[in-house]
Amino acid sequence: MEYMNYFQTVARSAKFENIIKKSRFIALVQGIETEPEVRSFLKEAAQKYPDAAHHCWAYRLDSGKNKISQYSDGGEPANSAGPPILQAIKQEQLTNVIVLVIRYFGGIKLGKSGLIKAYRDTARSGLQQAGKKRSYPWQEFIIEGIEYQSLGTILQSIESKSGKIDDILYGDRVKISALLPEIELEWLQQLINNVTQGKAGLKIGAIRWIDG
Repeated sequence: MEYMNYFQTVARSAKFENIIKKSRFIALVQGIETEPEVRSFLKEAAQKYPDAAHHCWAYRLDSGKNKISQYSDGGEPANSAGPPILQAIKQEQLTNVIVLVIRYFGGIKLGKSGLIKAYRDTARSGLQQAGKKRSYPWQEFIIEGIEYQSLGTILQSIESKSGKIDDILYGDRVKISALLPEIELEWLQQLINNVTQGKAGLKIGAIRWIDG
């Protein structure tokens, strides 16, 4: 799979706590794929930590077509929390991840430079605790109208290309959802035409990201 594009994200969710001049900083790290997941994550955290002084966060999303970066200072001085958290994500070369750093104020002001360092370092420690993994894009191909006598040949051919059979629906004829690199489209179309004599149809589904 080395010829394929990939992105690097966190291997697992993580929580990291840090005490800096009596303020308690809590980094929550979560892998994400959509903006609704971001909103859900932030809502749950707000309910779990309702008494925190600040909820500061940043996230990066890469869907293959759109690249999005957003952040919030959560009531801290402008650019003292959200951008440092985003910087930590970029330094770790990660995407499809959100980091929320919650602060319980300890009574001692850190100053802007102190806040920047506290949020960046806490976020980075949380990310390092979460670890890293690579995800690769695979194209979903939907093959419909397969006669049973052709099924075995098609399945074996897809598996010979290291493809993945995602789903099979059996009826009068068979419908397959298969995952393959996008560059195999022409090969797959030719295979289906040859094996089924043009009786089966091919549709292109969504891009699916699979851990490699």
